[in-house]
Amino acid sequence: MSVRLEKMSKDAYAHFIQVSFEHHVEELMQEENMSKEEAEIETRKELDEMLPQGMDTADNYLFSVECDQRVMGYLWFLTEMNEGVKQAFLCDFQIDEEERGNGYGKAALAEMDKIAQKLECKECVLFVEGINEIAKQLYSKCGYQVLREHNYGYFMKKSIA
Repeated sequence: MSVRLEKMSKDAYAHFIQVSFEHHVEELMQEENMSKEEAEIETRKELDEMLPQGMDTADNYLFSVECDQRVMGYLWFLTEMNEGVKQAFLCDFQIDEEERGNGYGKAALAEMDKIAQKLECKECVLFVEGINEIAKQLYSKCGYQVLREHNYGYFMKKSIA
């Protein structure tokens, strides 16, 4: 199995944003007890702040996860300095539900590590919902360790230096 991270096309970006938007709305409704309308407003605001120039926003890397000429999901990370250390922060990661458990997620994260290293990042950081035990297990298998619990989930980190 050879998984590649390919820069998102405009069509892939449009699909990714829609799926990401819907997922985050559901997350806010469950975790923050927001109404659908409140969650949609908050999600739109957050996406506008994080990606003000869309897929061309500086220091943001948006990829389609591909295997055998098929898109299996999406991966988005940004790079930032935190306490003097350049980090890759995983913002969103989706593997198609029917493809989960087949190693694509682990392979995609390994590819992200390689790209982050080329960008001179020393660490990868992410936030995972506490209710998403399967994702937390995947990240642990990929070398991430829990930094701290926060509200309804965990910040996790791994060194890639």
